[in-house]
Amino acid sequence: MQGIWLIMKKEFLELLKDRKTLFFTLGMPLLLYPLIFGMMGKMAMRDEAQRKGKPSRVYLVDAGSVLTPMLNADTKDFQLVAAPEGSLDQALRDKKLDLAIEVPADAADAIKASRTLTVTAHVNNAEDDSTLALKRLKDVLKTQDKTWVDARLQALNAPPQLAVPTKVEEKDASDLALQLGKALGIWIPYILLIGMFMGVMNHGASMTAGERERGTLMTLLSTRIPRPQIAYGKLFALSVLGFLSVISNVAGTAIGFNMLGQDIARSASAANTPQTASLLEMAGPSVLLRVLILLIPVALAMVSFILMVGIRARTQREAGTALAPGMFVIIMLGVFSMAPGIEKMTFIPFVPIINASVAIREMFGQQFNLTHYLLAFAINSILAMVLTSLATKTLNREDVLFKS
Repeated sequence: MQGIWLIMKKEFLELLKDRKTLFFTLGMPLLLYPLIFGMMGKMAMRDEAQRKGKPSRVYLVDAGSVLTPMLNADTKDFQLVAAPEGSLDQALRDKKLDLAIEVPADAADAIKASRTLTVTAHVNNAEDDSTLALKRLKDVLKTQDKTWVDARLQALNAPPQLAVPTKVEEKDASDLALQLGKALGIWIPYILLIGMFMGVMNHGASMTAGERERGTLMTLLSTRIPRPQIAYGKLFALSVLGFLSVISNVAGTAIGFNMLGQDIARSASAANTPQTASLLEMAGPSVLLRVLILLIPVALAMVSFILMVGIRARTQREAGTALAPGMFVIIMLGVFSMAPGIEKMTFIPFVPIINASVAIREMFGQQFNLTHYLLAFAINSILAMVLTSLATKTLNREDVLFKS
């Protein structure tokens, strides 16, 4: 055990000398995540406020002046513009206008004859301004439709309730914080996995292929410390670094959620909107502790893989090149775990790494599933033990250690 401790002490002393790597591994997540979440929240709220604070630019074709008076009267939501050059679809794509409305020439006659009036709206659903303009048009027409229907019923001496046989009163159990937390929960596992792998990849390459390149690996092997203890010392040192990276990433996420939750609370307070949940509660101590525990076997599996690949490389640059596909796999797994409806696939809880991502996603979306969580922890622990065993055997092989 003394040899393992000496190797770990040596690795951490070398890490402390490389302050740049230490900062990017442990310090950067504490700054990066709050910056990302803070910017996302402020930019989203500012964009929404700007959209709702300006009128929608609408090109209206209304020969009978059926909709023109009501749109002209609502200057807060609508601004009628001249006909654009070229096609309407191209004008919408170029953001020259937000909505184009075509009203039939016989619209007034249709209303008088109690026929259905069909209004054609050209919209660009890829743009938020255009979808907002369509929503505003529907709201205006909904109000006007009620006026027209009431007039028709009055002419028939029928009560207004005749046209409304049912009414749905909607009570949303979610709030802005829950919706945003669920959306962010899709991205958080992806960011955490990449941050963890990147945090230990460079140092793992340095303590294996880097030592071979510098010639210190042979010196280390010539000491009285048994070779298995050297292998376990390096493995434990990088594992501790991986766990510290996990803590740093989770802490950065908690700080970011706290900042975003405060922004949402201020926004909701200004809008007199009651909040039934907050992002701070979604990233509370119990959630963060469960995330931290779940990521420990994932971090150990990553560390073992990095050591196993790094010790086979002749130079540190070669180790970085060999580890690049591993980074690509982590990215692909993260992207796959972001797919909508993935948590409904029955085999997902049995797929390593992805099951941890989905479990974290469920926790931040307030849909914690204990079975999925325990399965993810157990399967990733088995993967970590297998990779740890392979890494230890690889670090003990002479044909690998003495590769020229």
